Amino acid sequence: MLKPRPEFLYIVLLPLILAAAVVLSYYTWETASRYEELGAGTIAHSTHLLVQEKVDRIERQIISADNAVFHLVDPSDPGALAERWLPLAERISPSVRAVLILRSDSLELVEYVSRAAQTEQPSFLRLFRKHIAPELDIGELEPEQLRHLHTTVNGTSYLVSYMITSYEGQTFVVAAHHDTGYIVREEFPRLVSSEEGGAYLNVVDEDSRRIFGDKMAQVADYLVGLRFPTTLYRWRLQVVPKDAALLKEQARSRELNKAGLIVLSVAILLMGVAFLLYATFQERRLSALKSDFIANVSHELKTPLSAVRMFSEMLLTQRIASDDKRKQYLEIICREAERLSSLIENVLDFAALERGKQSYAPEEADLAELVARAVETVRHRLEGTEIRVHAPEHVPRVLVDAHAVLLAIINLLDNALKYGEGTPIDVTLEVGGRELSVSVRDRGPGIPRGDVRRVFDRFYRVRRPGQQQRGSGIGLSLVKHIADAHGGRAWADNAPEGGAIVSFSVARDRSRRARATPDARLNDAREGVSS
Repeated sequence: MLKPRPEFLYIVLLPLILAAAVVLSYYTWETASRYEELGAGTIAHSTHLLVQEKVDRIERQIISADNAVFHLVDPSDPGALAERWLPLAERISPSVRAVLILRSDSLELVEYVSRAAQTEQPSFLRLFRKHIAPELDIGELEPEQLRHLHTTVNGTSYLVSYMITSYEGQTFVVAAHHDTGYIVREEFPRLVSSEEGGAYLNVVDEDSRRIFGDKMAQVADYLVGLRFPTTLYRWRLQVVPKDAALLKEQARSRELNKAGLIVLSVAILLMGVAFLLYATFQERRLSALKSDFIANVSHELKTPLSAVRMFSEMLLTQRIASDDKRKQYLEIICREAERLSSLIENVLDFAALERGKQSYAPEEADLAELVARAVETVRHRLEGTEIRVHAPEHVPRVLVDAHAVLLAIINLLDNALKYGEGTPIDVTLEVGGRELSVSVRDRGPGIPRGDVRRVFDRFYRVRRPGQQQRGSGIGLSLVKHIADAHGGRAWADNAPEGGAIVSFSVARDRSRRARATPDARLNDAREGVSS
């Protein structure tokens, strides 16, 4: 059964993760919106309770005045109304301006008692007969049932309370005229205004013209209005929290913050997915490089071993034409054994670095002498290649691990032999103010521009079309680790005249290196591996 390729899994997985992120964002937004709606609903409910309480207070005040007045009406003695009501009017019904008793069938006036001036009473009676009396709904009115008429005449609001009462088979309509101006001036400030100071209140008519209270145009989003149910039913009381403007701004900020947090969360999720995919890709790439490394090392080990075995068997069988051939075969065996030894040493040192167990034993050494030893070590592998050493007359001794530095120089030379294509090799030793450096230059095709920064990566080898290059890909990586552990650095570049220059340096600060403990050297090596 064929297994799905990882690329196919990524192609399927990424849209699913994106879809999950979108769904998560949607439900996060919905949940946050519901919580906001719940908070807004709580504010609206509290405001509605406040409105209801204010409306009920006004309704009770007007109805209480009506009951107080109508309780004093005696149909058997209508003329006594003035004596009964006027002395008590200011206390029991301050908003009532006049009381009228009419016959229910003809609306003929039986009694009229008014607190207004004598000059005003005839004009009100004319207005009442012409505009208000026809609007009284007494056809289906039950006895002693209280009704209210709220109407506007010539731009003035009128409130009339009325009820039907009977006496000796006759029915009468008792009506009380409330002064709406008095209610607005005196009753509303006392009954409507918020004692808590936490809300704006006003009263508006059917055309939303303000009768009483504050303007609320800028905070309409949190406005709660309630019409007076039975008395001033053409008006409505409106309430809005005083911090409504702040609530509105906070709601807008929450929307922005909510959107920003969701976008940030999705971005972090996608970045995590991208990092995971990148890490997976890098791990696969590293795994492939390790596989190539094992194959290359196996090939590199097999080649010199085959040569050593073949020429050793020829020497053992005495099938050599002359002493010169015997010497040539021995040189080949020696060269391949040296090559094999160098490769095994590289692999062992690299394995120690990978495990974090590499350590260095610093001692005073002559860098020029180490360069000479390295050249002598690879001389058997030169195969006609010329090596030229350039060093100053006086090279200060430095505190280094001689074996490690010697290995680094050999790796540079081996790299130049592989990629120099038989061209002369120049080894240059330079003394600087803070460091000593060793540079190895070949005159081959050089390093491709895109590979200059990667030549020190683990398992990396420069590849050219049509060429099969030997090597394990860890030589220059070891050079970099050794240079870092000795307080130096490693770098590579192309020479202006052609060819590559690969270099490394070690620090001249002998006191710092001398104080380095084995643990510090181990940490240096570990840092080199992680880089």
